[in-house]
Amino acid sequence: MQRTLSNLIDNQEFPFQYLFAVQISCLILRVTIFLQYNESIGPLIKIVGKMQQDFVNFVVLYCLMIVMFGIVGNLNFIYDLPEFEGMFESLLTVIDASLGNYDITIFDRVPNENMAFVGKIYMISIIVMFNILLMNLIIAILANTYSNFESGSTGLYLSKILSTRDEVEYDENYGAFLSAMPPVNILQFPFILPAIVIR
Repeated sequence: MQRTLSNLIDNQEFPFQYLFAVQISCLILRVTIFLQYNESIGPLIKIVGKMQQDFVNFVVLYCLMIVMFGIVGNLNFIYDLPEFEGMFESLLTVIDASLGNYDITIFDRVPNENMAFVGKIYMISIIVMFNILLMNLIIAILANTYSNFESGSTGLYLSKILSTRDEVEYDENYGAFLSAMPPVNILQFPFILPAIVIR
């Protein structure tokens, strides 16, 4: 039996780790859904949900800035540096710099000294813009949203309980579909319509 399993593991081509990652993500999401009905954690999850719109706005702004700096770097250093030889490479270089993984000395390889100086100013601008301004901006926005909803967190929690009271109750006819764990609930999908018809 052990030899058979070893041969199966060595010869299988399907990346089961991706399937397991999806399954674990579904389980974590399900646990999060149940935790929102907890008296102490539920209000916090509700406030985080209110922060989502602010975070989406920040992500849009972040992507626009990435594209802007990527285009500037690609236009100016496309022939001098491999990090900017294509638009995709330029975007990856800017993203790395925005996350703190930057190297200003790459511009020393630029033949033109003036352009090398411009490149260093360009990289410093990325560092300042993303690591100082934008990071502090999102922290301030999320802190402001939290302070606005923190005082009413109990009300948000109770409104969630009342709005989903009927959804969380176990149903003697369909409860098995609701309580199944992923990916078993996917296997149950074809049986949902017959179960509704023959209730």
